[in-house]
Amino acid sequence: MADGIHLQVITPTALVIDEQVDEVVAPGEAGEFGVLPGHTPFITTLHTGELRYRKGGVENKLIIEGGVADVRDDKVNILTDGVKDN
Repeated sequence: MADGIHLQVITPTALVIDEQVDEVVAPGEAGEFGVLPGHTPFITTLHTGELRYRKGGVENKLIIEGGVADVRDDKVNILTDGVKDN
């Protein structure tokens, strides 16, 4: 198991998040899903909703406006139309 997950959240105009985190929870098309280190690779579409990520015991939240998530090799790349602070 790896030491963390590299999370990137990208909009058409900016790289919003680019950091190492412990856990990611996102609003998937088929329901909310969580990602921990060592997760099985997958790609899914995202609904508009709350993206949560934990780093060092601190949970951070923001609202994403739909998009796509690509999970593989202890990386989560989220491409979204927009982001709002929660």
